[in-house]
Amino acid sequence: MKIIKFGIVLVLVTLLNGCDLAQKHDEHDEDDHGVVKKEQTKNSENHSSHSDAFSDLDLGVADKHPAGEIFFSLEQQSLVDFATVAAVVQEMRSSIEATGILQPSPAGRAIVVAPVSGYLATLETPFPSFGDAVNIGDILVKIVPRLGGETDPASLDLQVRRSSSSHQLASKELSRLETLLIQGVVPERRVQEARKEEQVAKAELDSARQRFKQSSSRPDKNNGAAALAVTSPVAGSLDGVYVTPGAYLQEGDQLFKVINTEKLRLEIRVPEADIASLINPRGAWFTVDGFDSSFHIDLARGDRLVASGSIVDPQSRTVPLVFEFPNIDNKLRIGMFARVHVIVGETREAIAIPTAAVQEHKGLAVVYVQSHDDAFARRVVELGIRDGDFVQVKSGIKPGEKVVTRGSYLIQLAASGPQEAGHGHGH
Repeated sequence: MKIIKFGIVLVLVTLLNGCDLAQKHDEHDEDDHGVVKKEQTKNSENHSSHSDAFSDLDLGVADKHPAGEIFFSLEQQSLVDFATVAAVVQEMRSSIEATGILQPSPAGRAIVVAPVSGYLATLETPFPSFGDAVNIGDILVKIVPRLGGETDPASLDLQVRRSSSSHQLASKELSRLETLLIQGVVPERRVQEARKEEQVAKAELDSARQRFKQSSSRPDKNNGAAALAVTSPVAGSLDGVYVTPGAYLQEGDQLFKVINTEKLRLEIRVPEADIASLINPRGAWFTVDGFDSSFHIDLARGDRLVASGSIVDPQSRTVPLVFEFPNIDNKLRIGMFARVHVIVGETREAIAIPTAAVQEHKGLAVVYVQSHDDAFARRVVELGIRDGDFVQVKSGIKPGEKVVTRGSYLIQLAASGPQEAGHGHGH
C-alpha cells in the first residue's frame, strides 16, 4: 500500500516539474524574441536617423536640367562621331522620283577587233591585262597577217612592179600639168585631179610592197615589219581582255574592251504618271549604294541633257531621260543603280536641315535640337520636299536652331534612359 502511494506522488511531482519547465522555456523564448525586436527597432531608428542626417545634403545626383531636356555631356560628345548644324533658309527645288543606271559615254567606250586574220606577235612589253590604263594610239598587240592560199610571192612581186609603173606615170602627168598651169594653159581643177591620182597610185604601191614583205615572213618569227599594230581608239582602261598571247585570230574577233569613265551618262526611266511634270527638266540629283552623300547634275554648270524620250515603253510604262556629266574623282562605277530625283518646276525658299538630322520616333519624324552645350530637346517636325542632302521643314524648327546631324541616334538612346547611353552628370 505504501509502495502504491509513493508511486502516485512521484508521478505528480514529475508532471508539476514538466509544466514548470515548459513555462520557463516559453518565457525564455519571449524574452529572446523581445530582445530581437528591440534590437531591430533600435537599428531601424538609427538608420532613420542616419538617413535624416544626409537627406539635406546636395550630392550632385539630382538632374538640374528642366523636364523634357535630354542630357548628353560634352565628354560623351567628344568620344563619338557627333555634329550639329544650324537650320537655314535656302532655295529648295521640286523633283519627281525615278530610277536610273549609270552608263559610259559613247565616245568613252570601244570594242577593239582584229583587223585581219593572223597570229598575235610577241611584244617586248607585257601583254595587256584587265584594268590597265591606255591612251589613244597606244599599241595593244601586233598581228602577223596570214595571206590567202591563192596569193604567191611571184604574183605579189608582179603587183609591186605594176603599182610602181602606175605611180611613175601619175607623177610625170602631175609634173606636166603643174608646168602647164603656170603657163596658164590648163585650169587648176585639172591639176588637183592629177594630184589625187598620184596619191592613190602611191598608196597602191605602198600596199603592194607591204604585202610582198609579209609573204616572205613566217608568223612564228614575229617579223616587226610584217606585223600589223592594233592600237587603242580611246583613252581609258581595259574593261575586257578576250585574247591570249600567241592566239590565232580571225578577222573581226574581239580583242579588248576599252572604257573611259571620266564622263558618264545617267539613263533614267521616268514613270508614265509623272510625264506631265517632265516639261522642262533642269537637272537631277541621285543616290547610289555605298555613298552617304548625293550626286548632282546641273545644266547651269555645264552638264548636258542628251535625250528625252517621246515614246512610253509598253512593258515598264516609263519614258527614257538621259543626262551626261563628269565623273568627278572617278567615284562612280558603270552599271550602278541610282535612285533619281529629276528637278522640275520653280525653286522656292524654305527652312532646310540635313536629312541626316531626321529620326523616326513612334512613327513620327523628329529632330534633336541643341538647347545648351550638353542639353537637347526632341521636336516633332513636318517635312516637305527633299533636295539632295537637305529636306524642307514646314513646322517644328526655326532658322538658326542647331540640330544634331551626326550622333542623333545616341541622343535618342539617351532620351530613353541613362543605362542605354551611359547617362551621367559631370557637373
